[in-house]
Amino acid sequence: MSAVDARFAGGPIIVDRDNSVLHVDAGLRDNDQEYLAQYLEFMQAANRAKRTIKTHISTLRAFAQRQGVHLAEAQVSHLRRDLAREAISPASKARYRTIFMEFFGFLHAEGVRLDNPAIRLPVIKVPPASPRPYTQEQIDRMLAAGAYRRTRAMILLAAYQGLRVSEIARVHTDDVDVSSGTIKVRGKGGRTDYLPLHSTIRELVPTMNSGWWFPARKGRDGHISGTAVSTLLTRARDRAGIVDKRLTGHSLRHTFATELVRGGANIAAVKELMRHSSLQTTQRYVQVLDEDRREAIAILPGRQIPTRSGRRRDETPTDCVTGTTE
Repeated sequence: MSAVDARFAGGPIIVDRDNSVLHVDAGLRDNDQEYLAQYLEFMQAANRAKRTIKTHISTLRAFAQRQGVHLAEAQVSHLRRDLAREAISPASKARYRTIFMEFFGFLHAEGVRLDNPAIRLPVIKVPPASPRPYTQEQIDRMLAAGAYRRTRAMILLAAYQGLRVSEIARVHTDDVDVSSGTIKVRGKGGRTDYLPLHSTIRELVPTMNSGWWFPARKGRDGHISGTAVSTLLTRARDRAGIVDKRLTGHSLRHTFATELVRGGANIAAVKELMRHSSLQTTQRYVQVLDEDRREAIAILPGRQIPTRSGRRRDETPTDCVTGTTE
C-alpha cells in the first residue's frame, strides 16, 4: 500500500527503526494530508532518511495548525509570521525555512500551486555555534554517579567512538569485530562506516548483551530509540550534578572531536571519524581553549630583533611613502 493510498485506512504513517509512528493526516484540513502524503513519497523516492522525513512532515503539519491555513493556500505572510515567533532559535528558523523552500517548491512543481511563496523569505542569519564538550572530569562524574551498566556503555560509545544517540541505539553484537578492531556504524542517511575500535570499547564488549546491545523494553522486538538514549544520558548528567543544561548526549561527540584534536590528531582524520561531509562541520565540534592557543603561538620560532635599520647614513630610503628621510 502506498503512502497516498494508506490515508483511506486511517492515514499515511511512517514507522522508523526506532519504532516511532507519525500520522501524516492527524489534525490536518481538507487536502493537506494528501499533499503531505505525496511529499512523503517524494522524499522516500529520494532515499531521504526516515528521521528527516519525520521532521519535515511534523514541521509542516505544525505550521498549518499554528497558522490555521491550508498548505496549498499559504502565503508568504503566513511563513514570515511563523518564522518570526520569538520562541524558536535562529538555527531552527533556518531549518524551517529550508523545509518550506523544498515543500512549496514541490507543490509548485506538481502544479498544485502557481508559485513558491518561500522564495520571498529572508535568509536567516545563524550565529556560529560554539562547541560544547564535556570535560574529562565531568565524564568521570557521570560514570561514577550511579549510572547503570547500559548507561555507562552509552557514555563510552559517544565519548570514545563519537557515535550519535541514534547510532548508539542500533549497536549490535555483529557490528563489533574485536579480531579486526573495527565497529560497524549505521549512520545518517543510511550511510555505513567501519571505524577503528577504541581499546576502552574493546574492553566493554564482553560485558554487553548478545544481539542488540540496548534492546527495546516491555517485550518489544528491536532496539531502544535514539530519544531513549538521549534521555538516559541527560539523566546521567543531572545525577552527576552537572548544571549546564547546554550539555546533552550529543555534546559527547563534541568531546570526542575536541580531545582528538587536542591530542594531535590530523583534522582530516577527525572528519572521517566523525563521518562529516566537510571539514567546516568538524571544526564546529572542536573547542579551542586558551591553553591551546598559547601552545599554538609558542610553536613559532623566536627571532632576534635588530636594533638598527642596517642602512648607510648617506642612503636615501626607498620605502617611505612621503619621501622624507628618517
